[in-house]
Amino acid sequence: MLYPWQTEQWRSFSLQYEQKRLPHAIILTGVNGLGQLSLANKMVATVLCDEPPISAPCGGCHNCQVFAAGNHPDHTFVGPDESGKQIKIEKIRELKQKHTLTANIAKWKTSIIWPAENMNISASNSLLKLLEEPQSNTLLILISIKPQLLPVTILSRCQKVPLAVPTNKQAIEWIEEQDQETYKEIEIKRALSLSNGAPIEALRLLSSNSLYFLEQISKDFNHVLSGAANPVILAQQWQQFDLHMVLYYLQLKLKQRLVKNIESSGNNIVINDWAMYDCIIDTTKLLSSSHNLNKVLLIEEFMVKAMNLTSR
Repeated sequence: MLYPWQTEQWRSFSLQYEQKRLPHAIILTGVNGLGQLSLANKMVATVLCDEPPISAPCGGCHNCQVFAAGNHPDHTFVGPDESGKQIKIEKIRELKQKHTLTANIAKWKTSIIWPAENMNISASNSLLKLLEEPQSNTLLILISIKPQLLPVTILSRCQKVPLAVPTNKQAIEWIEEQDQETYKEIEIKRALSLSNGAPIEALRLLSSNSLYFLEQISKDFNHVLSGAANPVILAQQWQQFDLHMVLYYLQLKLKQRLVKNIESSGNNIVINDWAMYDCIIDTTKLLSSSHNLNKVLLIEEFMVKAMNLTSR
């Protein structure tokens, strides 16, 4: 599937392919929820297709059918064994081994690494060797929502294809066209705000009723700030939620309060708000790190710090 906000990137890729100027490595970037994996799959399907270079895979040839079935012998998908875990060097070694072999049924060998920022240091170094000595007729696509975490040596050897969020109007129109469920415009705007403007992620929030659990988060956090909550119990309860979304939501709420009160509030309140904002940012960085942290203890510590800030 090609989404409306991907047309320019697709047009550029198609032109390069038709002119036989494809790079050996591409990195798709942009916030989560813009359909990067869908675009990568369409790119791969196009180069594997039996038909001469055209603007889209035919969908009917043997290669297209095998790829659609998810078991094409000339394509490799590399990802962590579990969501949020590291991509280890063994997977990159397997990829490198496959790239040294002759293609089985297609003219190309392709691979997708997602999320690329989850590669540990050893895996990144191993991939670098593959990027430095690419085989002919190979296409490697990295997908990353946090390209700043990747080594510069890898980024410099990939053609960067950034995906930008559509306008609010375009995103709202797309969401309204996708689901039989009717959402209020204020709900759609709220979901888009929480998803950094990414329509696919916003639709997921709407269809999964995630906006309602965020209302519970607001109540819980107010109890934390008032000292009425038990951080040990509450930190355990929050594990059922998407912690990245929880922290981003709290960050967004606090940012709105800062903008609203920075001129009218007393200096001490503003200082405490900024300290709280920094606390949320620091916790988010730790949560996003490649280290296998105890998430319960991390959130518990965050709550204790928040309580201490409000008690000053």
